[in-house]
Amino acid sequence: MFTRQVAVLIASAAFVQLASCGGSSGGGTPPPPPPPQPAVTLPITADNAQDITADVLQAITATIDLIEIVDVIGLPVIAGTDSGLAKTLPSDIFTEIVPCDTGEATVTWNDADNNLTISTGDTFDVAFSMCFFADAGATLDGASSLTNLVVTGDPFNQIAPWGLAITFGFDNLSATDISGPAAIDGSLDLDLSSDDNVIVNLAIDTASLSVQESGITATLSDYVLTETFDQNALTQVINTAGTLTSSLLEGTVTFDTLQDFVVIGDDNPSSGQMLISDSSSSVLVTVLDNINIQLDIDLDLDGMIDETIVVSWTDLDID
Repeated sequence: MFTRQVAVLIASAAFVQLASCGGSSGGGTPPPPPPPQPAVTLPITADNAQDITADVLQAITATIDLIEIVDVIGLPVIAGTDSGLAKTLPSDIFTEIVPCDTGEATVTWNDADNNLTISTGDTFDVAFSMCFFADAGATLDGASSLTNLVVTGDPFNQIAPWGLAITFGFDNLSATDISGPAAIDGSLDLDLSSDDNVIVNLAIDTASLSVQESGITATLSDYVLTETFDQNALTQVINTAGTLTSSLLEGTVTFDTLQDFVVIGDDNPSSGQMLISDSSSSVLVTVLDNINIQLDIDLDLDGMIDETIVVSWTDLDID
């Protein structure tokens, strides 16, 4: 089943198995690491279309997971908790050691207008020191930042209408789970808003965000994802586009949502369509229902479908 975090990002193409989005450790004996990912090189063919589609969809879950993991200041519209920063210093600079499940994170808050409230213009620097998050099964080490903060209304208590925009920056941040370490560089822009606390609008975009893992480098660029979430109907409508350059694929693919993806509850998407293409081939990904997906492969970009295969969400094995 897709969690909300997975569904938010279902229609984009980001990184190849980003280490920071591993599963929960859950205690006890940890599961064995996954086998090395086989090479899947372009162009797109009937033999590799399923793998490329699975890699694209699996990788995408990383962006929202990454935002949730590094949100150590506890922005409630992201993490669902109250802000935990203690304002203990008589200054516009506040520093707090935030405990992780093991390790710690040091958060430095620059209260730009010195009003003792998280508000427009404030910035945060976060230094992770072997900070382990049990729920995500990930350890973070290195630097992150929160900048370009714009607060409209009261997003922290979600008094409508409200809005929150922020940039998450990553400076060679190391994320390690059972797959091993990954290094993350670049930034993600997040924009959340609601006029009535029923319909929540989300946008994520980046000019460039790169991940290096196991000798593989993947860079997401010119990326944007928008989502409208109906908290009464528990439905999400998602659209995305961008470019992924990956050494695993030995090239670049572009992706574009042709029909919005619709997700009900925590189920798999029940409808939607996305085109993934390189310079000479493409695969049209069509959601048939919450069980199956159709992949139409165009081997030479002549506009004609050369082969069609149907796979299940289970076959794609997306966490």
